[in-house]
Amino acid sequence: MNPKAEEILFALGGLVIEPVNKSGPNFSNDEPFNFDPISAGAGQRALALEIEEALGGRYFPIGEWLSYSSVFVEAGGRVVAAGLGWIWEMGSTIEDALELAARADRPLVCLHSDAGLEPWPR
Repeated sequence: MNPKAEEILFALGGLVIEPVNKSGPNFSNDEPFNFDPISAGAGQRALALEIEEALGGRYFPIGEWLSYSSVFVEAGGRVVAAGLGWIWEMGSTIEDALELAARADRPLVCLHSDAGLEPWPR
């Protein structure tokens, strides 16, 4: 576990952030940001390695969010969500990620998609 993940999970573990803005305008955001240190880490090392290969850095899971994607924090603080073959930017800090998860205040940006998958959203 990187120190940033440890700090976040210590402060926010068990917290569930419900979205305030569920219908956009940037994307449908109808699932909570769930900080779960147990299920976040269960079986996620392979996905963390995929993220590290695609983006560089050292990532550790901290929870779940949209479409049950897994949320990871990089040792420097960047937060991404990954699942179903995509990696999305949540923010350069945990505060930015919380804003996106609660308010859908900016477009969701796809950082990487697996071979054969179109980036979503474009």
